[in-house]
Amino acid sequence: MPADGPTASAVTAVEIRTPARIHLGMMSFGTADMRSYGGVGVMIDRPGVHIRLRRAGRLEARGVHAERVLEFARQCGQAWNLDDIGCSIDVVAAPRSHVGLGSGTQLALAVAAGIRHLFVRGLDDTERASVPHPAQGDFTPDDDDWLFDTRDVLELARAVGRGRRSCVGVHGFSRGGLIIEAGRRVAPGGANEDDAARDFSPMVARVRPPSAWRCVVLVARDAVGLAGEAEKTAFRNLPPVPRAVTAELARIALVDLLPAVVEGKFAEFAAAVRAYGFLAGEPFAPVSALLPYAEATATLLELLVELGFPGAAQSSWGPAVVVCCESLEQAGDLVERLDSLGLGAHHEMLIARFDPDGASLRIVE
Repeated sequence: MPADGPTASAVTAVEIRTPARIHLGMMSFGTADMRSYGGVGVMIDRPGVHIRLRRAGRLEARGVHAERVLEFARQCGQAWNLDDIGCSIDVVAAPRSHVGLGSGTQLALAVAAGIRHLFVRGLDDTERASVPHPAQGDFTPDDDDWLFDTRDVLELARAVGRGRRSCVGVHGFSRGGLIIEAGRRVAPGGANEDDAARDFSPMVARVRPPSAWRCVVLVARDAVGLAGEAEKTAFRNLPPVPRAVTAELARIALVDLLPAVVEGKFAEFAAAVRAYGFLAGEPFAPVSALLPYAEATATLLELLVELGFPGAAQSSWGPAVVVCCESLEQAGDLVERLDSLGLGAHHEMLIARFDPDGASLRIVE
């Protein structure tokens, strides 16, 4: 950072923007001698989190998810031994909670990033964005923005208690891309899931899909996936993932999916997304099949194949579904066709690009 750049004491306000997270499924959980919660996910540029933080006389938050924001800020204060935090936080934009877009993790990390840079340390430990960058929605990181490396993000995640199971969203906050994580060792019964000193699931691969590729995201209106205690109960009661399923998911991820992205072979990529998502969902079927939107999601995935878009999968517990498209034109055509079939009345639909940057922080004058 330039010597005449802003210091921690001089910075009074920052804004943070993050991508959203699509989780294609976990490879394993529940087997004592194997890593749990490893899997595959990809970051998309919409609908992301956008928040602003500024020094203030007391801690306050406005906008959607304001109560969650305050709780994340208090966790930061406790983790970093801060006295009463005087910070005003505005949530400018954020996705709905618990629909499969990873909004909780992105919001938590964004709050932690802002508080750390306002109250804990200067910007010297965060890497400046390099340019040029592909556009991130209507926002392009430039020389006034900072990106985050893995070390930074793991510190943020530990402060706000994220990454207890999957860490796709944590790694994706740092530099975006399609991510494969290995999972981590979990004590019997998940006894160390909430341990503040726990290991994080390591990222073993990151690739960035070609900039021309797009995806259509469909989220059933008024539907909510599993979260909180209900999700913990589900993991406790589900049987372990069979070793053969884990082996095949790893093969699809490393032999089919990853090379297809590296080589820019869209048809192979779409086929791998469908195969991975379908197989990864099978171990969760005893619970996911009981969710109120399960049948509608299965019907939607079948419809997409009939329309010529096989590269589709549910994200996490859903209800969000991602449909891979080779171009913006193809994505626009799909949205028009779905809308003509009446899907727009029951789903939020948007076109996103695969995010290549991750979150960024900018000083606000």
